[in-house]
Amino acid sequence: MTVRGLQDLAVRAADDGEWALVARAWTGAIRVTVGDETSEVRVVDGRVDAVHPVPASTPAGPTDITIAATPAAWDQMMRPLPVPMFQDIQSAQHREGIEVGGDELTKHQYYPALRRFLDLARASANGVSSVPVDTPPRPTRVGRFDHAVGRYVYVDIQGVEHRMYFEEHGPAGGRGIPLLLQHTAGADGRQWRHVLEDTGLAEHFRLIAYDLPYHGKSVPPVGVAWWAREYRLERDWLLDAVVGFSAALGLDRPVYMGSSIGGHLAVDLARYRAEHFRAVIGLEAAHASPGGYTDWLHHPAISNDSKASVMAGVMSPEAPEAYRRETSFVYSQGWPAAFKGDIYYYCVDHDLTDEACNIDTTECEVHLLTGSYDYATPPAAGRALADDIKGATFAEMHGLGHFPMSEDPERFLGYIRPVLAGIRMRVG
Repeated sequence: MTVRGLQDLAVRAADDGEWALVARAWTGAIRVTVGDETSEVRVVDGRVDAVHPVPASTPAGPTDITIAATPAAWDQMMRPLPVPMFQDIQSAQHREGIEVGGDELTKHQYYPALRRFLDLARASANGVSSVPVDTPPRPTRVGRFDHAVGRYVYVDIQGVEHRMYFEEHGPAGGRGIPLLLQHTAGADGRQWRHVLEDTGLAEHFRLIAYDLPYHGKSVPPVGVAWWAREYRLERDWLLDAVVGFSAALGLDRPVYMGSSIGGHLAVDLARYRAEHFRAVIGLEAAHASPGGYTDWLHHPAISNDSKASVMAGVMSPEAPEAYRRETSFVYSQGWPAAFKGDIYYYCVDHDLTDEACNIDTTECEVHLLTGSYDYATPPAAGRALADDIKGATFAEMHGLGHFPMSEDPERFLGYIRPVLAGIRMRVG
């Protein structure tokens, strides 16, 4: 008997445009063992050739991926979305009852295909004719301009001149409380484009989304042989980069907000550069995030498509699909070395385990918010960090994931507007 969800997978994959793209050139198999049943999905040059039961003792091939699940865990994964923490094979591995094995290189190369396989299997298990595509309404915008305007500024970072790109929207004449918006690892300021367009926030805040050097439009500095050395984002350089950018714009103690590495950076700024900021807002922040810095993050045989697909696994399945896809799209365009280099800061160089308790919120306010679907820095980690900082606030953002500002901007704004309103009232 074939494992539930795999019965008509060959037919579904043959009609699925996304599968054709993400599985291209792959010859191998996905072997699924649920309890005592094992089924093999044989793939030939990107096409699902056959789905059939096999003895569990049959050895896996050199380019095969294996999934072993308890019946309860597999049934949970096959439920219609949203399924908390089981919406994606990556997040499923962080729960008991799921184990993904097989060839390591194949798993990383064809991670997008593994994700799409799960989408198709779930649709099959629930009798859905096709995998639904949720596209939010799109008003007519022909001939209109966004509010945000972009330009470059030269910034001194540890004695090296960097040309940094930023976009901003706020009160005329540069008035308003400056609010710096930091992107996540391997991405750029486009993650904030929806927040930048919020006219309500822009009445009182000067919204400024920037690209760190080596990201987006902030190309590497001239005069540094960056191509001949490994890129690695270190805490002190990052602290100096944000403080230097603020100084170059002539900002007076701005508010800072960032997600992921930007969330970690928020509390590092509050601990080590508090005099430069009136408040920091850390999204998806934690004391530390060890264990995720590996060579697979930048490997010659693994494309940016795979890294972008992994990011999809930490987003909320409740978020509009077009925005989730846009967030992954931005990731797929980054300099290949940037993601691994940024994760060095995220997983190695950021650690406030013994220092968070020394943050003084009377000098710099600290506000922490974490998405309920984020398994990389789950709400419990954000809450524990807030508990360790006297005077800090914490909120769990229900229905959001690791990239709240880009995956579901309207829901995110509902959480962040009250925080910013409180800061504005205290600033006077």
